[in-house]
Amino acid sequence: MRSAAFIALLPIALGLRAGPVTIALDAPGYAGSEVVLYRYMDPFTLRLERIAQGRTDAKGQAVLTAEVDGTVRAQLRINEVSADLYLRPGEYHATMPLPSTGEVRTMSGATKVNLIFPGLSRMDVNALVGDLNMRLDAFLAENLATDPNSGMAAVAKARNGQGKMEPDSAKESPDLFLSPQWNEARVDTFARKLHKFYAGVDDPWFQSDVEYGLAGLRLGPRTDDRVLFNRFLKDRPVLYDVPEYARFFSNFFADFLLRFPFRANTVQFQREIKNARTDSLKALLARNDFLKDDRLCELVLITGLYAQEANKELDRAGILSILGQIKEKSAFPEHRKIAANMLWDLTAMGVGTELPAVDLLDTAGKMLPSDKLFNGRTCLMVTRPGNSFGGQELAALAQLQAEYGSVVHFIGIALDRPPKELATWLRTQPKLNWPWYVPADQQHLLDELRIRNAPVLFMLDGNLLTASPGPLPSQGLVNLLHAIRAKDTEDRKLRPDRGVPAPRH
Repeated sequence: MRSAAFIALLPIALGLRAGPVTIALDAPGYAGSEVVLYRYMDPFTLRLERIAQGRTDAKGQAVLTAEVDGTVRAQLRINEVSADLYLRPGEYHATMPLPSTGEVRTMSGATKVNLIFPGLSRMDVNALVGDLNMRLDAFLAENLATDPNSGMAAVAKARNGQGKMEPDSAKESPDLFLSPQWNEARVDTFARKLHKFYAGVDDPWFQSDVEYGLAGLRLGPRTDDRVLFNRFLKDRPVLYDVPEYARFFSNFFADFLLRFPFRANTVQFQREIKNARTDSLKALLARNDFLKDDRLCELVLITGLYAQEANKELDRAGILSILGQIKEKSAFPEHRKIAANMLWDLTAMGVGTELPAVDLLDTAGKMLPSDKLFNGRTCLMVTRPGNSFGGQELAALAQLQAEYGSVVHFIGIALDRPPKELATWLRTQPKLNWPWYVPADQQHLLDELRIRNAPVLFMLDGNLLTASPGPLPSQGLVNLLHAIRAKDTEDRKLRPDRGVPAPRH
């Protein structure tokens, strides 16, 4: 596969500083839509934090302003479509295209598009990173498979651990031509060319991205890990905000905990996790001379435990407790933030936690905080009226509400409908006779409740989640409701002063 012709690059000095960034957005296919700008809070959890929001006008135009510090990886989202970009203080002009025909949109914004930047400087971070990724992917594709199509499919798998692998033009197995490691001489030649090509870019952040993008090409089962460690990690700063560094670090230390402390000291390793002895675990990891540096050791510990949170061989409560300790006490501010994001990712909207407070509007447009709505056992359905699948689930839910409404409250939240439209729609749905609301800020609700698709159902006891998400009617909700009614019946039999049977004589 041939890469695109090299663009001419001129020397420039880019200072990384904090300051305001403004995005003038053209989105002609999204007139009157909510626009949200997020930043990725860390490269390991990819948790998003909203930093600006607005709404496009009748022409699909909007202006967003936010504060950024240095180089920030960000995401721009309109409705269910999103695009990644990099931001530095200054002004950007961007165009958000519509997804290609046939692409599936999801509530989480998983439909990705590529922003268009009219008049973008060739030295802007978005142009530089896009150009670098194109060249790295072209090199990968050339060495992964026998033709461009299967090569780029292999790139998706190699870089992201996902992506559908297609057979190549010879109709061979899609994995047949995957090379476990590139020819080192070819990597060296490619690295020299790339360094020479970008030599005029006076931007330390971008040069680090180049260095670790090339370092990632050297990973593989026949790699000498010590050589790579000494070259790219030993006595080097941890570059939390450089994407290729984060990718290289994650791949280099993938499954490290299971390959070393777990294999060599299984019982002790499991015991220290269960007892949440963070210092003892770090001392255990530091027996490996790759982790003599305390910062690197601690980062490997928390990223490893985060990745293994669902491993039944390791105590989940202990993992959460260790992350809590790092969040509160780590000597490294970056690790406190990362651990906090990990805890949020592993526990937010989990059973036993409180439903996040969001503002809702009733059908008359009156604002109501959600934490005032839920009393006792509640079945909460979030859906999009008019969706055929959601309509089938609502019809089934109406039957369940008629049978179990005496022991469980039913509440609905409608997406993509203003209050008046919801009221009009409900008049055509007499069987959906339970309280209905719309989110005052729909994207905020989707973010806070971590909704990835709709319809979605939650079960609550007061504000506490008891099933998150709960089963839809087509997935066996009736079993859960039946158990609730059976317990309610039993409780009423035994409740003092509420029908306790008189003792028999």
